[in-house]
Amino acid sequence: MANPAKSNDLYYITITVVNWIDIFTRDCYRLIVTNNLAFCQQNKGLRIFEYVLMTNHLHMIVQSDEKPLSDILRDFKSYTAKQLFMAISENPQESRKELLLKTFKREGFINPLNKAIQIWQNGNYPMVLFSKDMIKQKINYIQQNPVRAGMVAEPHHYLYCSASPYSPLKCDEW
Repeated sequence: MANPAKSNDLYYITITVVNWIDIFTRDCYRLIVTNNLAFCQQNKGLRIFEYVLMTNHLHMIVQSDEKPLSDILRDFKSYTAKQLFMAISENPQESRKELLLKTFKREGFINPLNKAIQIWQNGNYPMVLFSKDMIKQKINYIQQNPVRAGMVAEPHHYLYCSASPYSPLKCDEW
């Protein structure tokens, strides 16, 4: 990650599921992500200004007040991977259980940085947002992501997005 010591920088981050697998199609899995993001906000100094959780990736505009952002994201990805793997393995309604578990185990096995499983791709693709125009462009990109995907007609209709007044994750004010 680019210069994690500069915690006051504003970053645009993308976190993607391995092989772009559509895992976030069930609320129980989406809530694992949003609940852990809320934990990171409350306990690790993560400031989230905008976000959208799509079926296979997460975009955010974030900042870290306390810890290096790379450490927070590493812990977030590690914890959510374990929680997601357990939730999938225990979900009797998961029709793709065998395929998902097998894929996440295989990806963990072939990645020397992991011990057992891998749900998130390596890297967070951070981009420092250094101008108001860049910030506006990324806000628009985040909010329009579910619209472009054909999931909703308006950004505020998508629940797992900072544009929604009903989002389970509350974002910091600009």
